[in-house]
Amino acid sequence: MLYLLFALPISIADISSRKIPNIYLLFYAYLVAVLVVVRGVLNPILMLMVLAILLLMSAIGIGMGDCKLVGLIVLMLQLSSFQEFELLLLAIFMIALIQIALIWVYSKVIPRTIALAPAIFIGTSLYLATSQS
Repeated sequence: MLYLLFALPISIADISSRKIPNIYLLFYAYLVAVLVVVRGVLNPILMLMVLAILLLMSAIGIGMGDCKLVGLIVLMLQLSSFQEFELLLLAIFMIALIQIALIWVYSKVIPRTIALAPAIFIGTSLYLATSQS
């Protein structure tokens, strides 16, 4: 539940300015670094695959702050397989799709951009609630 500590300020900042300030991510990274030191690092091949996917996400237009946030959450969760990472991304993108649909129904306009931080935190919560471990 550590990821929820900064969920509200990061989400508010992302909604208001469509950017996640690096200061929030820096504090979040310090907390994740403590967990990584205590629990150990991920499988190096999995880390490279996650990094490649996050770079591809950034290349298609997802904000770099959102990519950094997902990377920190992956480090914090200590995912053991690429399938778990895929399920996490699926949960995040499903919540983002619901967010787009709600904005579309409410404003009658399909949004060109959305604040992804709320979808990241809600999707992570959904992933944790449905995971087997």
